[in-house]
Amino acid sequence: MRSAVEATWNTGVFAQRDRYEAWQHQLNDVYGTWTLTGQGKPDFNAELSHRSAGNLTFATCSCDPCGAVRRKGGPGGDRDEMLAIQLVLAGREHFTIDGRTAALGPGDVLIWNTTRPMSFEVVERLHKISVMMPLARLRSWLPASWHSLESRLPNGSEPAGLLASFIRSVSPSFFSGTLRHGEALTEAMIGLLISSMSIDHALAGSPTLRDAQLLRVKAYIDGHLDDPDLSPTRIAAANGISVRYLHSLFEPEGVTVLQHVIKERLVRCRRELSNPAMARRTITEIAFAWGFQSSTHFSRRFKEEYGLSPHEFRHEALPVTRDEQHPS
Repeated sequence: MRSAVEATWNTGVFAQRDRYEAWQHQLNDVYGTWTLTGQGKPDFNAELSHRSAGNLTFATCSCDPCGAVRRKGGPGGDRDEMLAIQLVLAGREHFTIDGRTAALGPGDVLIWNTTRPMSFEVVERLHKISVMMPLARLRSWLPASWHSLESRLPNGSEPAGLLASFIRSVSPSFFSGTLRHGEALTEAMIGLLISSMSIDHALAGSPTLRDAQLLRVKAYIDGHLDDPDLSPTRIAAANGISVRYLHSLFEPEGVTVLQHVIKERLVRCRRELSNPAMARRTITEIAFAWGFQSSTHFSRRFKEEYGLSPHEFRHEALPVTRDEQHPS
């Protein structure tokens, strides 16, 4: 994904007979796979602006009454699973998740993710801001309870107020391009979400001994990602468990221990590659600082994860960098 992508779209450029179909395509492009219901009124009108920085997307949308459904999951699997935090600015919408319907109005905040079957019906012209990010980041904070977060945070509640204030204050700078570091903003957003709902992620994510052990192991890994000798044997020994049991802790995660280590290292490298303060460091220096021992291996894994080589990603995030003269 590009480090900064922005677009503004509206139905006014389409003939009336084509507007609802065009809206269908735009929904899919920005919010994932949705299927519109009904035909839409002849003079249906919608506008949408969105901007992405890394894996974080802000989208502001206004639309006339319409409806859509989304089935559980999707062809992209875990890598494409998304978490969305939506703030209603004006209008009214009915949003149904797992068969339970919430009526949303101005000031309400909705939390949804793409692993659950959903539908919505806009009943009064709607204006909203949505913040979308990888669901994996929430799962890393709440490995056992991420799915149990409340969906609707009503206007007037402390969680809705804190999240609404953050979204309102950040969105102008994000859309203008002043705020560009999606990874940092994603962590801030998820941290605020969990804190505002009074969730102790070390406890709420650990209802069993295995979950508590997994959290401790992940915390150890996070603190030693810069160690090139970090291995399952060393991780297991430091946490007083066997290597076999260590592997079993990660089985429900769908990744191996080493896959988790590499992914977390890539996250840190990606963050530094998009940081202007790190522009004078070479790509190889950054990779080695986070435990990679081969620049070729790092480049291959980075492109597999993000679709761009480290140099291509940095060039888009920081158009003028030292790496233009010294790629490695």
